[in-house]
Amino acid sequence: MLSAARLNVLYLSSIKEIPSTAMMTILLPTDFSERSLNACAYALGLFGTAGNTFLLVHTYQDPLPGYEMLVEMSSAGYTEAVEDMADFVKRFRALPFAVDAVLVTEVVKGTMTTAVAGVCRSKGVNVLVMGTQGASGLALFGSNAAAMAASSPVPVLIVPKDARYQGLRRILLADDHAPMEPSEMHLLLEMARRTKAHIAVAHVLRSAGQVADPQVIAAHEVVLTDVEHSFIEAAGDDVALALSNLAERVGADLVAVLHRHMGFLGGLFHASVARELAMHGRIPMLVLQHQATNSRRL
Repeated sequence: MLSAARLNVLYLSSIKEIPSTAMMTILLPTDFSERSLNACAYALGLFGTAGNTFLLVHTYQDPLPGYEMLVEMSSAGYTEAVEDMADFVKRFRALPFAVDAVLVTEVVKGTMTTAVAGVCRSKGVNVLVMGTQGASGLALFGSNAAAMAASSPVPVLIVPKDARYQGLRRILLADDHAPMEPSEMHLLLEMARRTKAHIAVAHVLRSAGQVADPQVIAAHEVVLTDVEHSFIEAAGDDVALALSNLAERVGADLVAVLHRHMGFLGGLFHASVARELAMHGRIPMLVLQHQATNSRRL
């Protein structure tokens, strides 16, 4: 049960701890593909360029040490990656609003998840925006996206290849019916404030007789106090499918989940349900980091 004092603390925290989306560092992992470029375009549209720094990062892995030929291959691979990055920067600059964007590039050795997480920490990154293939016989958001969502120290915005930024009007926030800390909601709340988007808090009833906990609803009301919001419900055993249907029903432009929800939303990252999801291929997902796994404040 949440006491009135605790609710008041949540309210005060929600006011004092929300940063502006201005002066953000936005990390864009790239493999130089069209889906990577599409994620860049989406990030430019959503966050704008004023005061923001866009950080393009490409990762590569060294071959096994101790083999002269392989070491030479590694050097050649790095040189090729740098050249490919230069070409990608030209494609980035050709995107709408990108001509005057502050852009930094890095080619980093290591696995994608480890290297990108390291850059996030060392560069003070606020959000990671990555493109994904979407549902095409594979998982809805793909293994790379799932790995980054699980390991990133900052929020991850996953942009399907067919998603286009056309404004942010309605956000579906998945709710596992546990209290949300304001520090977990920083980015989402500021995005909603800046775009005046409506947040629909979606709860899936997974068993007969399940009802909403009024204390949790009250806590949500406090955190969302200064943004337009509503509460919606759906029944079903398949949480991923139920949320997809809700997203379609409310016309969501974005689905947001807390990292702690990834277990019960695992279907979004598995091929067995991808084809059934109405949201596949066009609705981005924002994965917010649960405070227990990420104490860093934006």
